[in-house]
Amino acid sequence: LLNSDLIINDHDDIVGRYSKIDLFYVQPDYLVIRESDFTQPDSSITNPIGAPAGRIPLGICYHLRFVELA
Repeated sequence: LLNSDLIINDHDDIVGRYSKIDLFYVQPDYLVIRESDFTQPDSSITNPIGAPAGRIPLGICYHLRFVELA
């Protein structure tokens, strides 16, 4: 199972897909939350998708902080 976002065009075609690479691990006090318990990471970053309005970068969570992906 991957944590992914999709770009779908006006013809209902999937023209871009990005799956999360860096999974989170949080351990506040007694609670442990590991995203890797239910999701597997992908291994590559997706290039921005061309659209009539411009380029659309794909990213989830932590990767949204990096303008280099655009």
